[in-house]
Amino acid sequence: MKKTGRFYLLLIGQLLGIGVVLGLIFVDSTTLERCFEKEVHFAYQPQECDLRISPCEIFLPDGATMTLGIEPQGIPLMTPLTFSLHTTGIKNATLPLKIYATNMDMGVHRFTFSQEREGLYIAKGILPTCIAGNMRWHGEVVLEKQFEGKKMGGQFRFKTK
Repeated sequence: MKKTGRFYLLLIGQLLGIGVVLGLIFVDSTTLERCFEKEVHFAYQPQECDLRISPCEIFLPDGATMTLGIEPQGIPLMTPLTFSLHTTGIKNATLPLKIYATNMDMGVHRFTFSQEREGLYIAKGILPTCIAGNMRWHGEVVLEKQFEGKKMGGQFRFKTK
């Protein structure tokens, strides 16, 4: 009788282990993040603005602005980059920057803007390279403040070679 109880205990343990492994295979951190994200009202840069050439400005629905610049210009990959965010109407000590590629899974790259002075935030980081090239990226800055019941944010779009 003891052997039968132990058999079922081992069987349940194995089934739980298989369930956890399958869960990890089919559910990744990005999927889990999307489940818990709150809806964000994004404002977008003008389509003609190219971050490889000059900073781009976004106007938020509450009248605040964000202007993102990336140095060095041209946005070389696998090179230390400085992201500068000039703002009006935004008062935070830090702001999150989430960058991800849209035409290939290059992972999600998170940086934190630190306030240098009022209206100027700086973040530093490196973006990975890809053998395919011509990567299209989105950079998102989400604010804690809300407008019409939704968080506000700016989404910047840029390309790299």
